[in-house]
Amino acid sequence: AKAWTDRYQMTLNNDDLSQAWDIYYNVFNRIKKQMANLSTLELANVGPKLLSVSSLSLAVPGTYKAGVPNIRIQSFGPQLTVLTSKQRPRKVVMNGSNGNSYTFLLKGHEDLRQDERVMQLFGLINTLLANDSDTRKRNLAIERFSVLPLSHTSGLIGWVENTDTLHQLIKEYREGRKIPLNIEYRLMVQMAPDYEKLPIAHKIEAFESALSETTGQDVVIHPDKDTYISCRLVVCH
Repeated sequence: AKAWTDRYQMTLNNDDLSQAWDIYYNVFNRIKKQMANLSTLELANVGPKLLSVSSLSLAVPGTYKAGVPNIRIQSFGPQLTVLTSKQRPRKVVMNGSNGNSYTFLLKGHEDLRQDERVMQLFGLINTLLANDSDTRKRNLAIERFSVLPLSHTSGLIGWVENTDTLHQLIKEYREGRKIPLNIEYRLMVQMAPDYEKLPIAHKIEAFESALSETTGQDVVIHPDKDTYISCRLVVCH
């Protein structure tokens, strides 16, 4: 391909450029298929500088507390686990100076600043719940996790153990009932075959139409909030 591009620079013949493009396109398709099947990434290949650092002065995200010695980042785990969701985020492990390991989700193509604000709001709600005698007796609080925006399009989210993703819950519900996992998308494409090319307003119209034809009961476990809280308290006690 490089030979064809070099030749194009001399001849300015578009046919030479097309030859190079065909080769690059074939290589891109092969790499794309391989990437879709990747479940782990070696940090030595994708982030060698991170793998080489040790004993950093930076605190492990989400562990900082005023007046308490910082838990610093000692090193990074040698492998990243690739999750199978749409954006294919990575599971990253940081080893702390206290000997414990801390797991985070590295997300790209998303602005996590809004998520960070939501966690701050949850912190305020927890403070209000703790200050009220009735809610304090009922052990009501929102489980929070650390959110650290790294840029406008990437960031780290603290990993919460022993939980299921919304995608996993919906997948299990639909597979058990023989419902296509992407039923909403199928209905949208059925209504508008060129859905991906539609303007936002028309996409919303197709989306709302798909919602009206589905039940939306995939993650409903309890009939109302009171039943949920009662079950939650039984499990907690």
